[in-house]
Amino acid sequence: MPIYEFECENCGETFETLLLSRSNEVSCPHCGGRNLKRVMSICAFSAGGRFRSTASSSGGCSGCSATSCAGCKP
Repeated sequence: MPIYEFECENCGETFETLLLSRSNEVSCPHCGGRNLKRVMSICAFSAGGRFRSTASSSGGCSGCSATSCAGCKP
């Protein structure tokens, strides 16, 4: 399923949404704004028995010192 992450340029809210086609219009769930910037989402997968992630090699997400995303918001 194509889930995309956006940041609202109006209020700064970051959110994810499911887009079934590029023609879907997306608006911020916080303020209703449509001035959105698509941001790079972190993904992870298992390959050859090893865990791979797009997160930084120092641990968690950008600016995060956690070594796992298990405690992060859903």
